[in-house]
Amino acid sequence: MSGPRALEPVSGVRVRMTVAYVGAGFFGWQIQPDRRTVQGELKRALGRLMGREVSVVGAGRTDTGVNARGQVAHVTVANAEEAARIPRALPGMLPADMTVTDVRAVPVDFNARFSAVARRYSYHLYLGRDIFRSLCWQIAKPLDRAAMDAAAVHFRGSRDCTSLCKTASLKDDGNICVIDLCAFEWGPDSAILHVRANRFLHHMVRIMVGTLVEVGLGRRSPESIPEMLAARNRGRAGAMAPPEGLFLEKVYYPDIPCEGENA
Repeated sequence: MSGPRALEPVSGVRVRMTVAYVGAGFFGWQIQPDRRTVQGELKRALGRLMGREVSVVGAGRTDTGVNARGQVAHVTVANAEEAARIPRALPGMLPADMTVTDVRAVPVDFNARFSAVARRYSYHLYLGRDIFRSLCWQIAKPLDRAAMDAAAVHFRGSRDCTSLCKTASLKDDGNICVIDLCAFEWGPDSAILHVRANRFLHHMVRIMVGTLVEVGLGRRSPESIPEMLAARNRGRAGAMAPPEGLFLEKVYYPDIPCEGENA
């Protein structure tokens, strides 16, 4: 999603970090007053490490309860010595439900949000009930796997995703997303939907998953997906899947191509 780009100082050393977190304990990524957020925890820890307030910019927002293995953030520090502190000390300063998995210096014009060219999400389903499996949507009813596979194909391509977006969050830019990956990976008692696109609308993957589960339960046909998209109406899509099954897996930049990547 695009918007006004805030001006940032370009002096110093810019550092890109890959951030992983379990979403259950956070009110999403973005800093909110009196709420525990991922950006807030990262900003707090970096402030302690540097001895001053720092600005942390993320590749995108994740909602309350949504997980990440590959969120990306950037921060600008004064010099190479400060940059070197981050991989050494930051992981040990973070709470147990988040970590930093990769840290690297990048050009000063790199922006975690605006330099991104694509993102990949996964959504995890468990086909049964297990109180010890929390990072998934548990569905105790049988699903028609072939029908869900057939339905997923209809999401691929350049698509108007208005029907897959929270109505209050719609933009006036056409809401077109170029989706080059939308496919299930099936296990004996599980499924993972992999989705990659140049942009994602608010709640898009969760609404997509809810719609595909309705296909799997026989409540709608795979062939209904193009009609649902063409309607440009949130009410024509399925219910929104819960947040705990969703993972931001990877953010792509020009130096991280996605051509030929396996899901």
